[in-house]
Amino acid sequence: MAAEHPGQQPSGTTNSEVAAPEVWHRVHPLTPILESLGVLVGIFIAVAYGLQNFAQTAIEDLARGDGVDLGFAGWLRAHPLVILGGVGGIVLILLLTALFSWLAWRVMGYRIDSEAIYYRRGLLSKKQRKARLDRVQSIDLQQKLLPRLLGMAELVFDVAGGTDSNVSLKYLSKKRAEELRDGLLSTVRSKKRGARVGEQSPEARGSAEAAPGTDSDLGATSDDPLDVGMPEGPGTEPGLGTESGPGSRAAIDRSVPERRDDSIGVRLGKRLGSLAEGASLEAESSLNELMAPYRVSAKVSEAGEIIRVPVHRVVVSSLLKTETIISILVVLGVAALAIVLLALGQTEAFIPMLVAVIPGLFATFSVFRKNLDNANFVVRLGENGLAVNHGLVSTSRKVIPLDRLQAVCLHQPLLWRRAGWWKVEYNIASAGGAGETNVLLPVGDIDQALLMVGLALPDPQLSEDVSAGTLVRSAMYDRRSKDPQAEMAEELFHGQPRSSRLIDPLVWKRRAYAVTGSLLVLRLGVLDRRVDFVPHVRVQSMSYHQGPLMRSLGLGTVAVHSTAGPVDPRVTHQGVDDAKQFFSAHSERTRLARQHYDEEARRAKEGRP
Repeated sequence: MAAEHPGQQPSGTTNSEVAAPEVWHRVHPLTPILESLGVLVGIFIAVAYGLQNFAQTAIEDLARGDGVDLGFAGWLRAHPLVILGGVGGIVLILLLTALFSWLAWRVMGYRIDSEAIYYRRGLLSKKQRKARLDRVQSIDLQQKLLPRLLGMAELVFDVAGGTDSNVSLKYLSKKRAEELRDGLLSTVRSKKRGARVGEQSPEARGSAEAAPGTDSDLGATSDDPLDVGMPEGPGTEPGLGTESGPGSRAAIDRSVPERRDDSIGVRLGKRLGSLAEGASLEAESSLNELMAPYRVSAKVSEAGEIIRVPVHRVVVSSLLKTETIISILVVLGVAALAIVLLALGQTEAFIPMLVAVIPGLFATFSVFRKNLDNANFVVRLGENGLAVNHGLVSTSRKVIPLDRLQAVCLHQPLLWRRAGWWKVEYNIASAGGAGETNVLLPVGDIDQALLMVGLALPDPQLSEDVSAGTLVRSAMYDRRSKDPQAEMAEELFHGQPRSSRLIDPLVWKRRAYAVTGSLLVLRLGVLDRRVDFVPHVRVQSMSYHQGPLMRSLGLGTVAVHSTAGPVDPRVTHQGVDDAKQFFSAHSERTRLARQHYDEEARRAKEGRP
């Protein structure tokens, strides 16, 4: 048992009985410098721009046969005091920057009590952010390139309440950040379960002792009752039945039995609970049992890993995206035109065009780099959702809570068809952070796509003649599906009327929707195939729309409102009577589904059958 320090919460007490002392812990000393990198990058870009102009002028002079003007360099050689003054000014700026960074670091810090985590910063303008623990939805650990090289990490608290409610705690040593995240996840889970935070075992409390050399040396003490990590034992690998994986929200409420409208992933989480040694075999068996309607077989590793996307697949798929190809073609076109002008003797036009290729190269690389953020994409199975790691240069780790997913979509760009690759994205009931991506699978084969879709969605509740896998394949490939039951699945889809071909000449034959016992399935796109899935219990609201052109053609569109994200479900350009009938029927269907879903939870908590 770990010895209790003065002021430490005694064993058996709760946070409401003994509040945490108001102790502010400091972040890593390099934090102010890393946060000022934007200014340094701006200075570097300005200098690079000046050098580019100088190089362009020098090249143009050489092309005309003139000498390069080095008059300013000669003037500097004749006035060494100017050089000395410049060097001294740079040194003074660096010293002032170091002093300002040290003062800024002295006032930066975080504090944790039984109700919230606080983060303060600002030397001249004071700022303090607060994240209530009972409002925390997830805690993500992120590492950009430079912090990653320095062994540092950032904790991002996703807090319910709006787009500006998230709190970012940066930077801590990676080890310290993981310990703090694990302790806070345990506390958040306890608060949302209504449990007493202080009821932790002495072993769990003792495991929180920070190792020498971490940020604990900078003011983080073990007196904080929330600053505890979760013990790792046999079979408790990160991401497999524990909260020691990437950032997560509270555990799934197991006081409510499995419900038909729960996603398969949520039902699986309720079955798994906290797994012991050999958990991967139990997880694999339960996963394949629940995924049987999709006719896919998943392997679960000892660490709970179910999907790993190879780096080369992400690279190739990124090159085959439309925006990447267009960027490359534009750069090659400009370069080819510049070469033609040079061959024709138009040197005055050749140099500016050649220099103009450089920003295009940066733009192309930027598009490509954005897609590389999903390199090393690994999905692990956990009791609270899917633990996702990704990133090649900058890494990110988080948990996607499957019980808060509102809609899911499958997407296949035109050039991915030969490889049979699909991308899976989602909408979630969370504001999220700036630049956060809603990706379940960046690129994967048909089996991987079906696995992720199946985990994120409830059982479609179909007749015995049509399986869930058949329905999804028909939605993906329409009449080209090779599934033996494809014809019966196709009868579930309602296509657009012929009158819509005037405004949808390419897609009107493919667009269709199907309504199952628990899902609305939308089939979209011809060149870029797309399928949207919206569970009935997740529908926020609905609206009917009819513009002047649609009115003249006797068409109407119904928007099925979800939370913000890449999925914007719409039953598009149906006949007026069909659209109005769908609007009325689906409104009632979603209302009853949500009412039944909530009633099941109430009965379970009240102990009623």
